Amino acid sequence: MYSTSHEHHLSLHKNSQLNDVKPQHKVLGCFLIVLSVAFSNVQNIFQIVSHIVIVMYILYLSKIPLKTYLKRLTLDIPFILFALFLPFLSSENNDKVFEVFSLNIYQTGLNDMLTILFKATLGLTIGIVLTAVTSSMEIIYGLQKLKVPNILIAIMSFTIRYIDVFIDEFKRVRISMKSRGYLEKGLKSLIPIAFASGAMLIRGYERGERVYLSMISRGFQGTIEFKSRSYKTSYKFNLCVVSSLVILGIDKLL
Repeated sequence: MYSTSHEHHLSLHKNSQLNDVKPQHKVLGCFLIVLSVAFSNVQNIFQIVSHIVIVMYILYLSKIPLKTYLKRLTLDIPFILFALFLPFLSSENNDKVFEVFSLNIYQTGLNDMLTILFKATLGLTIGIVLTAVTSSMEIIYGLQKLKVPNILIAIMSFTIRYIDVFIDEFKRVRISMKSRGYLEKGLKSLIPIAFASGAMLIRGYERGERVYLSMISRGFQGTIEFKSRSYKTSYKFNLCVVSSLVILGIDKLL
């Protein structure tokens, strides 16, 4: 694996055909699929059905448990709630389709709603798959192989580590509060949480600063080295990526 033992909490590390695919291939492939979905025409039924089938098949290849997938898909709820209001609000040239309980339903709003639901859900699904079958360090390793500037890779690497530092500090603070008899009841319970949050940020910052200084003392110069491992090729995943691009290309050219 890599020279670090750091593993991201989103990665499931289950046996999947996508686990051993080269990180740069997974990152680039997922990016191209999301790009294809973003530029697809939601009024084209063939494109909608084709992209849904492709994304669902990739989800199947990832072997993500359905319960885990649905739990992570809750991030899509704000987009869904926003999209549900669009048929009543978004209109062009008063293109009313029908009326429900004295509320006008507009064709433009319906199209916008379908666009958001389709693209946001499929894009989020691809993101869930990528983070489930690829650890954070593998994603950064893949970006490095794709020639992303080293400064951006270093920033992302430190950000991931510091997020986990704050998560660990929050868990320690919460355990400490519960051991002292803290109960989450009413608005008064927010006061100890506010004090604990401040202490957590200070402790997390100090811990991160110590890590950074220790890296400097060991010769860190802004670049991150990774130890590669053996990977396999997933022709099914590659076929899904190519198919998604071909479907988009056919629609744009014809």
